[in-house]
Amino acid sequence: MNSISIIYTGGESYYLELGKDDYYTAQPEPEGIFLGEGAKTLKIAGQQIKENDPVLKNLFEGKSPDGSTSLRQGMNRIREYNLLVNPETKEPVRRADNNRPIYLNRFEANQIKNGNPDHYSKRLTKLLKEYQIDDPEKWLTTEKHRSVIGFDNVFSAPKDVSILWALAPTQRDRDKIMGLHERAVRSALGYLEEHTTIRSGKQGVKTEKAKAVFATFTHTTSRDLDPQLHTHGLMLNLGIGKEKTGTLTNGTVLQARYASGMVYQNELRRGIEQVYGVKTYDQPFQKGKGVSFGIVGISQETKDSFSNRHRNIQQRIDPGMTAKQKRAEVLKTRKPKDKSVDSKALLKQWQARGREQGFRWDKVIGQQHSQDIKSKTDYRLFYREVAYRISEQEKRGVAVRDHHVATAVHTASRGKFGASEARNLVAGFKKQLLKAHPQKNGKKAYTLNDLGKKALNYRTIYEKAAHILKELGKAQYKNRMLFLYATGKISGRDYKRYTEGKGLPTSTIGIRVYEALGFVSKKQANYLISRQQQLKLQDTQKQQQGSRKPQKAFRHVPITKMTNFEQRGRSSSSREQER
Repeated sequence: MNSISIIYTGGESYYLELGKDDYYTAQPEPEGIFLGEGAKTLKIAGQQIKENDPVLKNLFEGKSPDGSTSLRQGMNRIREYNLLVNPETKEPVRRADNNRPIYLNRFEANQIKNGNPDHYSKRLTKLLKEYQIDDPEKWLTTEKHRSVIGFDNVFSAPKDVSILWALAPTQRDRDKIMGLHERAVRSALGYLEEHTTIRSGKQGVKTEKAKAVFATFTHTTSRDLDPQLHTHGLMLNLGIGKEKTGTLTNGTVLQARYASGMVYQNELRRGIEQVYGVKTYDQPFQKGKGVSFGIVGISQETKDSFSNRHRNIQQRIDPGMTAKQKRAEVLKTRKPKDKSVDSKALLKQWQARGREQGFRWDKVIGQQHSQDIKSKTDYRLFYREVAYRISEQEKRGVAVRDHHVATAVHTASRGKFGASEARNLVAGFKKQLLKAHPQKNGKKAYTLNDLGKKALNYRTIYEKAAHILKELGKAQYKNRMLFLYATGKISGRDYKRYTEGKGLPTSTIGIRVYEALGFVSKKQANYLISRQQQLKLQDTQKQQQGSRKPQKAFRHVPITKMTNFEQRGRSSSSREQER
């Protein structure tokens, strides 16, 4: 994944110290390195970064690597802004037309501090009268805005990959896995650079493509001494255009973080599968932000034994906490870096811990061959998933941008395509299955075109057959219920209960009682409980949106028992798939 932090003026000292030797593996060489097309232009690409590196320090200050030329203005500037803030609500006074805070100039702030209303400017007098502010000195607030000097993109390998690296039997295997991680990081940085822009034109309204400068630092261990492969991809807030240099377009950098994270995940997954033949499975991120992966053969007990930091965080986090409170608790769990650790002894501890948990290298690697997408059906299923993810964005009312399309394609890839192939698929998908809508700011929003909607509705022959069998089974079941009702074998109440879902219990315990009495099957009971939870969630969401009429539970929710016809159809379909 890619977690990103904005680096402000004053925060560069932490990154200047990252040029030290890896404080856990005790590598003799400096671990930092400059990357990116911008670094090539500045002739520092591949150059190693030492502690308090003068080149990195100059770049932080907006200067050329040797410090002789200024590449951008205001890198280390701290600006002060004066505004009026309600002392009770802590809300600033805002303009009525655009809801933006109203800022006072330095002279107006000094006039308030002097406390003589007779010396107030006309604008200040009008402002205080309009917002009925009697004691402006209590409202006067000064905020400091620090310049953004960079963006820290942290690419962290999935826990299973870090464990595989730590428990590898030889140094050669650890070097291979590290190489796969670094290759994936470079692919992700390449994606970020493809979408790097700087502002141009009058008042910086337009943007132009630019080259980026990265300072990368790779670490292998967490502060809690667990294996954790991760690389800091520090993106300097400096873009090199065709004719000028300038600050990056911050919004574009932040928007690209999920897509770049998926480029990293996809490339790493593909590399691990191809080199070691491991079998992987999906581990989705929250809120549709992509998919990570796990490795079959690494048990949950093994993962838990190498997750000290996660365990410490979970002990401090309460479900009722706000995001800010959770962040504060997470920071409290951060231990100081222990630079006295013997790397060889630590590696032996990891290996012993892995053996205690039953980890076996030969049971993890060589489990399958690389699963490339080759057939037309596989490609159609791939396009269907991408189209589905795009349609979900549209349903949420989110304008689909380039980074959304890239995230969807790399998520659906699951390591089946390399970085260049995935890049071509993104371009092809936008050209063939999406309709572009130019925006005023020069960007584009996308919606599915007719071909994209067709891809969304694609079904394989097995899915079509299963659907037909399911519908036939439902029809047969309803006909059987109708016959039993017509011949007096069941009551009208039972008929509605088993065809329309009316009269069924809505509580979990009630449903389980019906299951115990044989009124419904286990499959039906599980379905009813799942459906009940979905409806409750929908009711909660509607109530939060101000809905006055919540949906009734299980209204017109038919359930059917599995008929012999369906069972035969399902078994025959399974046999066809096995063939």
